[in-house]
Amino acid sequence: MFSIGISCYYHDSSLCLFKDGKLIFACEEEKFTGVKHDYSFPKNVLNYVTKKYSLTKENVEVVCFYEDVELKSQRVKEYSKKQLLTKPLLSIRRVWESYRNRRELKKLLPNISDNIFFSKHHHSHLYYSSFSSPYKTSAVVSIDGVGEYDTTTISKYDGGVLDVETISSYPHSLGLFYSAMTSFLGFKPNEGEYKVMGLTSYGNTNIKLINKVSELIKFENGEIICNLKYFNWHDSDKVMYNYELSKLLGLLPRTPDEKIKKSHKDLSYAVQKVYENVLFDLLDYVGKKYKTSNLCLGGGCAYNGLANGKIYRNTGFKKVWIPPAPSDAGSSIGAVINYYVNKGINVTIPNTPFLGPSYNINSKSKKRLGDRKTMYLSDKNLYRIVAKQIKKGKVVGWFRNEIEFGARALGNRSIIADPTNPKMKDRINKMVKKREGFRPFAPMVTKERQHEFFIMNDDLRYMNQVVEVRDSYKDIFVSTTHVDGTARVQTVYKDNDIHNLLREFELLTSYPVLLNTSFNIKDKTMVLTPQDALNTFDTTDIDVLVLDNIIIFK
Repeated sequence: MFSIGISCYYHDSSLCLFKDGKLIFACEEEKFTGVKHDYSFPKNVLNYVTKKYSLTKENVEVVCFYEDVELKSQRVKEYSKKQLLTKPLLSIRRVWESYRNRRELKKLLPNISDNIFFSKHHHSHLYYSSFSSPYKTSAVVSIDGVGEYDTTTISKYDGGVLDVETISSYPHSLGLFYSAMTSFLGFKPNEGEYKVMGLTSYGNTNIKLINKVSELIKFENGEIICNLKYFNWHDSDKVMYNYELSKLLGLLPRTPDEKIKKSHKDLSYAVQKVYENVLFDLLDYVGKKYKTSNLCLGGGCAYNGLANGKIYRNTGFKKVWIPPAPSDAGSSIGAVINYYVNKGINVTIPNTPFLGPSYNINSKSKKRLGDRKTMYLSDKNLYRIVAKQIKKGKVVGWFRNEIEFGARALGNRSIIADPTNPKMKDRINKMVKKREGFRPFAPMVTKERQHEFFIMNDDLRYMNQVVEVRDSYKDIFVSTTHVDGTARVQTVYKDNDIHNLLREFELLTSYPVLLNTSFNIKDKTMVLTPQDALNTFDTTDIDVLVLDNIIIFK
């Protein structure tokens, strides 16, 4: 029997599929629609799995939704009622949107299965991060913007039902604090947080500014508290902060097209520093409460790799696990796990991010490529030739097998290049990704030699922590080492197809390391189909495209 998990209506909507308790498929709706962070009901993904796996109401045991829609509606009504006289249009709009979403779910979910299970939002995060981990026991923490009411929750994981405790509730939120500051810095919330992290390393320590930002949020007496004097997220759906924040910081908000100044860089540094202080205080509290050195992180804040990499030396945790899709996308999986575990049914979560659609590409596919310069190669020859192209300074679009689940490209939908080429970072940012020049790129490295080049505690299969590059290699891996001497590393095991390419590149250069970034351009989603890959190849400065075993030269 099959079980389906769904998340939608906020951001990163997704659908997953279990068969007899084992996860066999997961994909975000945005990869089908091309709309970044698409929040709509995942109709395209549902249509795909229904056709591929011949799903019917008779063979779908349950459909699980990632949050409690009635509890969320209660929170929306509660806060809208408070603002009905002062902001009637906002109140009516929020209540209407909540009603519309519930109405759509009541219409669509029964078409999938008569058995419908609603998991609480943060429970979905907690179950996904803990049950996908390699640990038998751990502390598990979920931090994001907001679920129904909760914004941060914790629990002790031991393989059974989780006993969840609330640390902070709406409107107090570490996630919304970071998003509000992202907006103040001129970037888009729920998307531009990565830019703030990248900009952080260009800022300097400004104690006065850090102290001012510290007034905005704190962890105290076992809870996270925001100073709501400076923020508007609870009574506005357009602006997350107010003029009091500008007065406190002595800065005007940056507009999206405004040049980034030193003051913006220093503010980014201060925001990240305060975020980390609150996070580490919280984690210290959790570690002492549960008396464990293993930590599982979930929720959108688990994408803050800069903070994640510092957990080891700032808390008592020795092991940290973060799944490949810790934000709302992964909660479709967590909702199903929650259902199974509470039924006493064992679940199996494969140790791979490659859970999405794949497309049949073979030697006959060459006929559909027109007069392009192509070759169809065996695996061994493909890896060897591509490695040589990379060493020559070529940028390669790499498209093979199932697409990754989550926001990171981990080897099946990647743009790859030589990390030792000093011109590569600027070239890819400008001519390929078409994005801000300060944005860093990540190195992928074989598990066998990762510790030679990077200072790491754990394997980082899902590129979710920023670590230090060893001093002797900072000037060698120039295109993947950030200005502060760090890198967001991906550990590549032998079970990942791209491990073979790393080994071929190692034979040519002595380094089993490649620059890796997602196969997309700015404001576009990761390529899903071969045609998507061809379109991106034709409109960017990518030199070589690999479609399974077909190699195409520009």
